[in-house]
Amino acid sequence: MNNMNLSIIIPAYNAENFINNTLEKIISSFPESEIIVINDGSNDKTLEKLQGYDNIKVINHEKNVGKGMALRSGFDLASKDFIIFTDADLPYGVENINKIYTLLSDGAGDVVIGYRKKFKEGLFRHITHLSVNIIIQVLFWFNIYDTQCGLKGFKKEFIKKINSGLISKNFTIDIEILYMAKILKQRIFKLNVKAGDEKNVSTIKIKDIIIMLIEILKIRFNKKYFKN
Repeated sequence: MNNMNLSIIIPAYNAENFINNTLEKIISSFPESEIIVINDGSNDKTLEKLQGYDNIKVINHEKNVGKGMALRSGFDLASKDFIIFTDADLPYGVENINKIYTLLSDGAGDVVIGYRKKFKEGLFRHITHLSVNIIIQVLFWFNIYDTQCGLKGFKKEFIKKINSGLISKNFTIDIEILYMAKILKQRIFKLNVKAGDEKNVSTIKIKDIIIMLIEILKIRFNKKYFKN
């Protein structure tokens, strides 16, 4: 689609094996869009793989600071009226980025999120996902059971309004943005998506769960959200 008023943000950590393939697909599909890649302290050749592109903007974090911090720096740089972020391995393809942009630009929602009704996961990850989801529903009263899908889109005025107040450093950024959308009465549209290459092996560790729960509590009880 030509003449897109779109910023595409890609946080990348140790993505040397697939970042070029992702960029080739995105550049080919969205040649007029603003493409921002955040190298989040990768210790492989991700940063090297990003060199030589004259049609993307690269933010380099010397140290790994987490998905939340990476996205927040990308939001700061984004200049287009609509902002979409996707995982670096492009699991939901370019077609769903295009669908989210269309839904945003047509006014179907102020926030459009990828939403997986079913996805493959190992037993440990399934139990973890279910447990965290129950906590999220109790604390936030979301009608959203897949908060962590790595594909979301927003109107720029919303994301710019909240970005300086976001506190998430890691993958709780998705929950925090949705919470802010609820507080600010944004219309949320859920787009059903399916990953092209879903993995059964979980990389989640007990430490990650503890960190996530601590951040979730910080988000829920952050009184600064309600100022102004």
